Amino acid sequence: MPFEANLQPGEQLFIQKEFRGSNAHVFAMAVSNQALYLSAQRWALKDDWYFKRVPLGEVEAVCLKKQKPLFPLLVSVAMIAIGGFVSIVMLMNTYNPTPHQPAYGSGWPIAIFVGGLVIPFIARGRRILVVRMKKGRFKWKPQLAVDQKTRQLYGEIQYELLVACRKAGLQTTEE
Repeated sequence: MPFEANLQPGEQLFIQKEFRGSNAHVFAMAVSNQALYLSAQRWALKDDWYFKRVPLGEVEAVCLKKQKPLFPLLVSVAMIAIGGFVSIVMLMNTYNPTPHQPAYGSGWPIAIFVGGLVIPFIARGRRILVVRMKKGRFKWKPQLAVDQKTRQLYGEIQYELLVACRKAGLQTTEE
């Protein structure tokens, strides 16, 4: 179901963007001359998404932050260590099987190891869109994408929304 911004009388919509990624990852945002419309989910178990209207007076700032590489790096190191260890144990068991027990092999440990090698490269340069409000924050951290086209689309959506927020008179920053 597409997002629809219910505009108030005299309200002018500057931009409306929507992105639906894999695994039910949904993001939508709209900017008008009176409010920001942020995507929100009604119930955690349902796929019932809607626009939450936030008046411009309640928005303190909108910023585009570069993600700190520490968390993806820690996940990557853990995946490399676990995937490498399990792969070695699995291969040792395959080449030197115990008597009366079938040898078992799987591609999952190797895939986890390779995934750990790839994560730092696909997480590099990832940006987070943060809307600071008087009552809380809204963050959009795009999914990790392997292909350049999707990463470029994320960047374009974030930058266009930042420009529209400037046009609406909000304080914006890029870090």
